[in-house]
Amino acid sequence: MIILHFLSQLLNYLQTTLIPNRLFLKTRLADVSLYFCGLAWISLWVTIIDSIFLEQSIPFIVWFILHFIFIAIAVLLYLLFISYLNRWLIQWILPKPWAFRQVFPYTVAANIWSFPIGVLIYQLGNSTFGVVVLLAGHFLYSLIPLLLARKNKKPSRVRT
Repeated sequence: MIILHFLSQLLNYLQTTLIPNRLFLKTRLADVSLYFCGLAWISLWVTIIDSIFLEQSIPFIVWFILHFIFIAIAVLLYLLFISYLNRWLIQWILPKPWAFRQVFPYTVAANIWSFPIGVLIYQLGNSTFGVVVLLAGHFLYSLIPLLLARKNKKPSRVRT
């Protein structure tokens, strides 16, 4: 029962991250298990994409596990760096800044789809365009919900 509940939460999380809209802002409140599954999702797809294009000199299972671990660490460091950039953007765009514990899950959610697509384009031979898709996808998924939240925010009434 618990596993089914977690899987439904994970599917809901992945569906929420598909379209960068106002609902996307709720990903900043995701459980630790969900955004670490998001990190594993990114690492798994990057490893699968790399396994198609890279030659392995060691047995596939060993290569797959080691590559997955390396990619998970590299993606975690990338997301940590980008989340500091997101924190600055959030402070700049929204009147009330978020705590870092909310910025990191939001950053993971913003990269769930654009990161593997950027890596796939990179591996297909368009290295510059792949990096552009990776970074532009991150900024689109990060900024569109923030700008929608700022635009739809109703001004508070001033009491006299």
